Amino acid sequence: MNERPTRGNAYRAMLMIAGLALCTGCLGRSPGVRHFMLGTSNSKSTIALAPDMAVLVGPVRLPAYLDRPQMATLESYGEVVLDEFDRWLGGFEENFLRALSLGLAQELGSVRVVSHPSKAPFPIDYQIRLHVDDLIHEAGGGLRVHVRWALVSVREEASPGLFVMDELIPVNGNSVEDVVRAHEEAVMALVRRMTSELVARETEG
Repeated sequence: MNERPTRGNAYRAMLMIAGLALCTGCLGRSPGVRHFMLGTSNSKSTIALAPDMAVLVGPVRLPAYLDRPQMATLESYGEVVLDEFDRWLGGFEENFLRALSLGLAQELGSVRVVSHPSKAPFPIDYQIRLHVDDLIHEAGGGLRVHVRWALVSVREEASPGLFVMDELIPVNGNSVEDVVRAHEEAVMALVRRMTSELVARETEG
């Protein structure tokens, strides 16, 4: 014979279900996760160097440790440690291309600088293709930067310019914010080099 559930048993069952749901919700969250964004530097040229220039920034090839949202640190014994609580908002690739595009737009004084992929409603004059070999914080040290990039003229047939940035950017402090600032400095250093080459191309043309 089946016994009918009493009101007390039903109440206890409801409490158990609610408790399980609460625990599941707690386990599903990631408390303390912080997200960081590149491209927040206020550095800006006071002269519009090339206001009519249209530039497409990207695509970019990244090493495996950058093809993810977690920030990476290179330990002295070669291990790459991924930080689950400090991340790049939207992933590193999106941040990197956005920061380069914003920086170039500011330095050139042009509103026609876009990042890959793009459906820009205007013709592109130059494309910058990048290959990041290294862009990683060395534990207890600086930010290792090794970036190869090509400047391609879209409007005319010409050999692309090939360039390399190979530097160790100091990290002035021990916080994640200090590491992010070093990334910003690396991006702006790359932007200034790209700006110089773009303006030189326009002058030669």
